[in-house]
Amino acid sequence: MTLLERLEGRQAVTAGVIHTFRTLSRHPHPSGEEEATGRDYVEYLRALGLSPVRDGAGNLRADLPASPGREGEPLLILQGHMDMVCAVAPGSGFDPHGDPVTILEEDGYLRTDRRSSLGADNGLGNAAALWVLGRGISHGPLRLMFTVSEEVGLEGAKEVDPVWLEGAAALLNTDGFHLGRAIVGSAGGRREEWQKPLKKIPAPQGQGWQISVTGGTGGHSGDDIHLGRANPIHLLAAWLAARPGLPVASFSGGTAFNAIPAAAECVVVGGQAPDLSALAAALEGYRATDPNLTLACVPLPCPDQVWTQQARESVLAFVGGIHHGVYQMDPAFPQVVGASANLGVVEAQGEACKVRVFIRAARREDEEALGTVNAALAAAHGFTGHRTGYPGWPGDKNNPLARALDRVYRAQTGRGLEITAVHVGLEPSVFRAKAPGLVMASTGPDILDAHSVDERAPLDTLADYALLLAGVLEEGLS
Repeated sequence: MTLLERLEGRQAVTAGVIHTFRTLSRHPHPSGEEEATGRDYVEYLRALGLSPVRDGAGNLRADLPASPGREGEPLLILQGHMDMVCAVAPGSGFDPHGDPVTILEEDGYLRTDRRSSLGADNGLGNAAALWVLGRGISHGPLRLMFTVSEEVGLEGAKEVDPVWLEGAAALLNTDGFHLGRAIVGSAGGRREEWQKPLKKIPAPQGQGWQISVTGGTGGHSGDDIHLGRANPIHLLAAWLAARPGLPVASFSGGTAFNAIPAAAECVVVGGQAPDLSALAAALEGYRATDPNLTLACVPLPCPDQVWTQQARESVLAFVGGIHHGVYQMDPAFPQVVGASANLGVVEAQGEACKVRVFIRAARREDEEALGTVNAALAAAHGFTGHRTGYPGWPGDKNNPLARALDRVYRAQTGRGLEITAVHVGLEPSVFRAKAPGLVMASTGPDILDAHSVDERAPLDTLADYALLLAGVLEEGLS
């Protein structure tokens, strides 16, 4: 009997993974708010007969004894993260802190009602692993690890006690986005937050106008940065900078460091509606990548205050000068982005302007080059800030865990896995410093447009990912 037959066929596998994903998605779980979801994981693990433990940060661990006769095999860690990036459609009314995502099976995809992102990153990979383990698959010694706050700089992984990694020969991370890949390296990341006070003056007499650019495709700032999608923050800032006589009362856009912005808006003052023809033309240049971009101008009561001319010039020059997009490709993996920057958030609505940027780089020197430019811009325009980050994970095409994954995938599909690096941050980069000898690789189900309201996973490949995990567990590491 084949592995697929023992798992009762593709339909049963797909249905089982989706049911598990729904179970683990019952509660909101943005980064830093995983407590209720962590309890769901604990409940699920206890139902498997395990005794999970949590550390002070909320990370979760559970050990599984080997199947009979496999006690002497090397210990494998299966690992993923419990939090998600909660992208929200403007005006949808969705509360990422109080509302669970709505999960739909629609047009061949697992997706949401487009009010929010899905959380398939990384909940779907975790769900596949847990469902497989509940099916009685033979395996060697296993340890499950589920971390918190991955999406805000791998913060949960940083808190993992190195003891949790001791004795393991390998770690398989379930946070990949592309079935058919074995990931053996990832980019380091730098989160920069800049701010400056906003000096204001009384607004001139006139009409307030709210100008908004919405409906951008957005997406993951590492996985999608090379696709050339629009950044509404940059577009709106450039339009404002070209009109120095137009008073500005506020400017905002974006939702997260690591999400490509899908919307931006500003409030200006004028006697009549501003001419938006140039901005509309700029948006038209992105129709291939962002077909749903929408431009609107709505009258508002005149605000009490607007920015001083100096504040206006400095904010727009700083925002407009920050690099957004690919900086260069990876010399070791020429098809992979090597360095990029994402202008993720601008908040200039109260007494200060805050700007959040995410730099990703496989090489430290590229990160420093981009960071140096931002620091010089900040100094020139009166911004101060701070940064946090995490290291890269150097890739090795001869990774033995990746080769084991490749053998299983070839046996199951007749196709080999692409062994590559990715331009995203993955937790193995942090674990590498805690356990230098640990062999690590990452795989995951297909996920499209992660970190956006269009995040979705093809239904027809979920079974393939679950089968890959099951096959690796049965083959083992020896």
